[in-house]
Amino acid sequence: MNILKSFTKDEMEIIEAIRDLCIKKGVRAYIVGGAVRDAILQNKIKDIDICVNYNPNSIITHITQLKGVKYYKYYKNFQTAAVTFQNGVCIDLIRCRKEYYKKYGELPKVEPSDIYDDLYRRDFTINSLAYDIVGNSILDVYGGIDDIKNKVLKKIHFNSYREDPTRIFRAVKYCVRYGFYLEDKWEIEKCINGDIFNTISNDRIMKEIYSLCSEINWIGNIRLCNDLKIFNINGQALEVEYSDYGKDLISIYKNIDMRILRLFYSLRDKVYVNILIENSILNRKLKNTIKYFSEELHVVINSIKNTLDNYKLYQLLKSMNDYELIFLSWYYELNYKIYNYINNMSTYKLSLNGNDIIDLGIKEGKSIKKILNGVMKIELNTALKWEKEYLLKNIGEMYKCL
Repeated sequence: MNILKSFTKDEMEIIEAIRDLCIKKGVRAYIVGGAVRDAILQNKIKDIDICVNYNPNSIITHITQLKGVKYYKYYKNFQTAAVTFQNGVCIDLIRCRKEYYKKYGELPKVEPSDIYDDLYRRDFTINSLAYDIVGNSILDVYGGIDDIKNKVLKKIHFNSYREDPTRIFRAVKYCVRYGFYLEDKWEIEKCINGDIFNTISNDRIMKEIYSLCSEINWIGNIRLCNDLKIFNINGQALEVEYSDYGKDLISIYKNIDMRILRLFYSLRDKVYVNILIENSILNRKLKNTIKYFSEELHVVINSIKNTLDNYKLYQLLKSMNDYELIFLSWYYELNYKIYNYINNMSTYKLSLNGNDIIDLGIKEGKSIKKILNGVMKIELNTALKWEKEYLLKNIGEMYKCL
């Protein structure tokens, strides 16, 4: 099986340059992982990883003399080079290695090895395929090709999910993305019931949740997590529809933020609410919104429900950010009031300011505040908008009525 036809002309130019150099040096080189899997599935190849039984830094040093390198970073501890070429092609050149775990959930210790150990360390059989670019052949030690054809996802070795619990999230992602059957479901559920996620940090969990929410069928990912009892969600809340005005606000942000917010909206699980708050992955504004509503949601909802006029609604909502407004709009009983605020009040601005009132001879701070708030209240509650000149001319009569 020749997978090279799945690569673009620019990608093949770089792959062939690496192959030719490896032949000269007597180095074995393999395209590994997702690129081989996607080529077999006839999907677009996103990431190109090439494994070599040699220090990749030495190979890149020679490649830069032949091909233009735009960006290059070498990770000494893992002997991995991330390279971006002038033609836009990105390749990770990786030293074949083996991994071992001193404790479940810890990051692995690594040491140089051969392609067989490198394939053994991988997460699933469908990702343990290697294409020998020197010998032009596929290395399939664990039956990955058959599993792809049979649409089955399974681990490679015993205790795989205990060693690295993030593989559970990746199992969810691949099953939903490709429509594969999860063969290890019973084992995964056993790990989850044993609180395996307590062995890894919030950041590692959040990275995987973020990745799940980046997928096209992200809701399918969350639903499978719920089925496996990773999350406890309200499925109906997950399917909430955006309102017309919500769509406009959503366009301001990356869609991923709204997906995370919607996950929070559907969560019944305090453990994962805390993970959404206590991490260094999400932006601070989103985390603060989640934290605020995790503590004050019922108070906020009741305050809005009990607000009977536009002026009081404006005072309640004017300091809220777009995340908070969108989140509140998902509650049916608040929908109209949030709609009313965003469309009719969010850009409201008084025509007058304190200096205008002082120029009329009114100096007392309390009186100035009373006038400004009074005008604002009338305008918001009546949907009238007076010109500044009219207000200045009639402010005396208005003041008597306030």
